[in-house]
Amino acid sequence: MAILLVDDEKPLLALLQRFLERAGYRVDVSETGFGALEKCRKPPCPYSVVVLDLKLPDISGVELLPRLLEAAPSLKVIVSSGTPFSPSSLPAPLRTRVEALLKPFLPKELLDAVQRLAPRGRGASV
Repeated sequence: MAILLVDDEKPLLALLQRFLERAGYRVDVSETGFGALEKCRKPPCPYSVVVLDLKLPDISGVELLPRLLEAAPSLKVIVSSGTPFSPSSLPAPLRTRVEALLKPFLPKELLDAVQRLAPRGRGASV
């Protein structure tokens, strides 16, 4: 399974990328929201989960979130931000595809959230 990390904090991206790769995931990164959207728009979207910061240099994560979900109907998103975010603010059909983690969080908390949103099935490729 592939995960896209979207954050403009390079040290955090590197840390989370290493952690998730060690857990057996393929991980790609984007430091901008528009870059992430471009990566997800290529059908089919190669990612199962996007970890999305709300404060990006080019577009608000709140504005980007519905665009990502629309671009890839099977995509799940973990909102990762220092600002509280509730999936209940989204339209009902999208809520089950989104989870939120308040920064700072432990890498294990991120791994748990990934596994809740996109559990690996038997024989699933990593």
